[in-house]
Amino acid sequence: MDTATQSAAITALAAIAGSVVGGLASFATTYFTQRNQAHHDFVSRDAAHREELYSQFIKEAANLYIDSLDKTLENAVPLMGMYSLIGRIRLVGSDTVLAAAEKLAETIVDSYRHPPVTFEDVYKGVRESQVDPLKEFTEACREERKIMLKRL
Repeated sequence: MDTATQSAAITALAAIAGSVVGGLASFATTYFTQRNQAHHDFVSRDAAHREELYSQFIKEAANLYIDSLDKTLENAVPLMGMYSLIGRIRLVGSDTVLAAAEKLAETIVDSYRHPPVTFEDVYKGVRESQVDPLKEFTEACREERKIMLKRL
């Protein structure tokens, strides 16, 4: 093989190697970009789903808690919606959020067991002791949301 042929072969191999490296770099960049985007989309959808679920639970629990202040529980039917939401929280929520939801449910059931109270009694209790049955749950949800948003 003469020098001109060797030079041409080396040039051709260099061109092929450059094309292969460029193609692999392009493939890797596309792969990792799409993988990152898919992860971002999944976390965003998951966060939105949890926000909706937790909002439903807050609404249901608040309504039941207000109802429990002036009524006693004749049967468990009014609680079914709340316990259904707790089951859904158990599927996707963190342990802290689940524990807070279960604790709030216990508070509501206990409130139904007590005799009805007047609005003035409730207002006085809230002003004196800053009672907020939803506080622990909402704070747990907020912490979970912060952690999820950091993963984006």
